Amino acid sequence: MNIQALSFAGAALVAGGSYINARYGIETDIREIKRENNGVKRLFENFSQLGESCTIYNVFSRADPTSDALWFEGQTWTFGQLKHEVDRLSSFLHEKGVQTGDFIGVFMSNSPEMVMTILALQKLGAVAALINTNLRDDPLNHCLSVSNCSLVLSTPELSDALTCSSPHFSLNFVAFPNTPAPQNPGITLVTPSDLPTTPVALPTTKRSLKDLACLIYTSGTTGKPKACAIRNAQMITTGTMHSHDYAKPQKYFPLRTYSALPLFHGTCLFTGFCYSFGNGSCFVLARKFSASRFFKDVTESRATRILYVGELCRYLVNSPPSPYDRGHNCIVANGNGLRPEIWERFKDRFGIPEIREFYRSTEGLGKFDNFGFGAWGAGRLAYGGPVRRWYENDTFIVKFDTQTELPYRDPKTGFCVKCRLGEAGEVIGRVKDRGLLTEYLGNSSATEEKLITDVFVKGDLFQKMGDLVIQDSDGWVHFHDRIGDTFRWKGENVSAGEVRDHIAALEDVEDVVVYGVALNGYDGKAGATAITLLNNDETRFMKKLYGSLRKTGLPIYAIPRLVRITKEISTGVTFKQAKGDFLKKSWIEGEGGDRDALYWLNGERFERLTEDAWAVIAQGKAKL
Repeated sequence: MNIQALSFAGAALVAGGSYINARYGIETDIREIKRENNGVKRLFENFSQLGESCTIYNVFSRADPTSDALWFEGQTWTFGQLKHEVDRLSSFLHEKGVQTGDFIGVFMSNSPEMVMTILALQKLGAVAALINTNLRDDPLNHCLSVSNCSLVLSTPELSDALTCSSPHFSLNFVAFPNTPAPQNPGITLVTPSDLPTTPVALPTTKRSLKDLACLIYTSGTTGKPKACAIRNAQMITTGTMHSHDYAKPQKYFPLRTYSALPLFHGTCLFTGFCYSFGNGSCFVLARKFSASRFFKDVTESRATRILYVGELCRYLVNSPPSPYDRGHNCIVANGNGLRPEIWERFKDRFGIPEIREFYRSTEGLGKFDNFGFGAWGAGRLAYGGPVRRWYENDTFIVKFDTQTELPYRDPKTGFCVKCRLGEAGEVIGRVKDRGLLTEYLGNSSATEEKLITDVFVKGDLFQKMGDLVIQDSDGWVHFHDRIGDTFRWKGENVSAGEVRDHIAALEDVEDVVVYGVALNGYDGKAGATAITLLNNDETRFMKKLYGSLRKTGLPIYAIPRLVRITKEISTGVTFKQAKGDFLKKSWIEGEGGDRDALYWLNGERFERLTEDAWAVIAQGKAKL
């Protein structure tokens, strides 16, 4: 036997195996699959331990009472202290008639009051309708009526913005010492002295995994805001320890998660509130986002993890240098929408070694995770090699028909077709249990519109995510675009058609088109509009435009950032064709003989878009 030849053959085999493993990510795929399977086991263990009360309050109440639970503006509550305050509030609400299954409007800004309210309602088995504080007038009233709220709870700085016939309590415990009492006599101010000193012993509320925990509302720019009915299962699932944390508890725990995102939004509620309290760790909450205070808060709170959306990270990267930039303990940034060109700049400036990017929606089942890949994963949604693609059974990318704006079906089989590598397609997620699906409350047609059946076999059921993504030849998944007239801006979906309707209803508007514009240095697409006027009083119209749109209840992020006053919008063509014409036009006034008057939104007013102003926008430095 030729020993030397065997040695060479063995070395070649090892080298070949190493190459195949590296090229196709086999070891990575197997490791991630094992971690996910172990995570599922832990989740079902959590479910079984909760018995007949499957609520996040039940999990929260089991934490070490001496551990830190909540940090807000320099003040800390342990789990024992916070539970005492939550139980006092739940006793008060129970005395006011709040019962299991009641829908309770929660119109609150980030504060200990809001944290206590959500937990107190969870204890009682009531459903917290978490209303977007940007909404006003009709959209705001719609949020209350769609759930038939029997009672409303607010924080005092917002109380007078909401008019309702239901009992309305304004809670001022900690965060609003200098805020005057509401002026509306129908609103009752509640302070700590109004709560019982000793909580009333209440029986354990029986709540199943399928029972509702809360409502999270859509933005309201795709029609009236829709109420996503969040079940207890989703709260417990997002509160279960992630496999990456479970694998290295000595590295990631004790965990302190900082969020400046609104608590009525899914990212903050699930990834901050639920994950913190679900794992007996500290939830560090900011009143609102401030680029100048962000890492000061992170440092002073001793946060080890921060939550982000892409736009937030851009603001931080563009902020002036601060002594707090690297004086913190944060080792993980967790969120979605971090652009590739910001990714490494963000990591390098703030010294955060690990970024965890995830793809989710509040009501969606399709999901991708990009955890632990370092610079290789910058700007990507996920990685999946051949093993992962073979094993995957829940989230798929299917061919998309741009004419019908529906998943493409093979004319021979009638089934959908999985995309090839490098081909853009729609993300779909498998519905395993219809009883656990997040539905739109009181809007079954909207729920059904997102579902698709007979996808790969007769009788299967999936949910459409409304996004086009691409998985490249190396296995990386990239976001491609939003389907239809909806585009993303500031982490929110904006419907061009809905914004158009609001503008078209304004006085002096003859015609209007709305579309999204991709700008260098900004996440998503900025809203742009071309408007023709019935009269020539352009100055008066533009002066009033911002205020007029705010009065319609349109959220700030949905208001167009760029406006073009034009003489004519082509008729005889489809809306998309007209939009395409404007997409080709420059935003430099007068370029190419264009006579349109151009404006941009500077703060809360529209100003003429000068060459200097456009230069600032083009460099990604304007605060749009």
